[in-house]
Amino acid sequence: MPWPDRDAKWVVDWQPLHHAEIVHAGDTDLVVIHTPGHAPDHVCFWDESSRTLLGGDLAIKGTTVWIPASHGGNLAAYLASLERVLALEPARILPAHGNVIEDPAAVLRAYIDHRRERENQIIDALRAGETSAEAIVRRVYQGLRESLVPLARESVIAHLLKLQQEGRARMAQDAWTMIDA
Repeated sequence: MPWPDRDAKWVVDWQPLHHAEIVHAGDTDLVVIHTPGHAPDHVCFWDESSRTLLGGDLAIKGTTVWIPASHGGNLAAYLASLERVLALEPARILPAHGNVIEDPAAVLRAYIDHRRERENQIIDALRAGETSAEAIVRRVYQGLRESLVPLARESVIAHLLKLQQEGRARMAQDAWTMIDA
């Protein structure tokens, strides 16, 4: 998918893909599935005949996918992408990293549950008076290795931006707060 801000740095002739476009691959056809979230241009390829998803960075067995909010990641879009893929009912996902995912529904539902749990932790931190991503990271990710703190911060920011998109949180004067309805 096009990502003009990023595509311009590479000296190549881009051939943009479009959601639901058919790509001929050997003796089969793959359907382009736009799955933004990890990045705005992320796509997967769907082989309907085998019910196999070429998943790119959508899912990795045994861990979660990083949503880099300050680099184009969008948690709300990622969750919608997970739901879009679940609706396909894939038999397997071939990720860009790691082992084949033979139980896609379980893995993707676990991802969604994990994000809901993390969102609730972040909401609890905001309600407890934490107002910065850094303070929320310290509260939610206790005992985290220092080298992973920047990744956790990006995850927290992704959650805060999702809450802001939904009208549930706001940033004012460099402080995040909940908007209680």
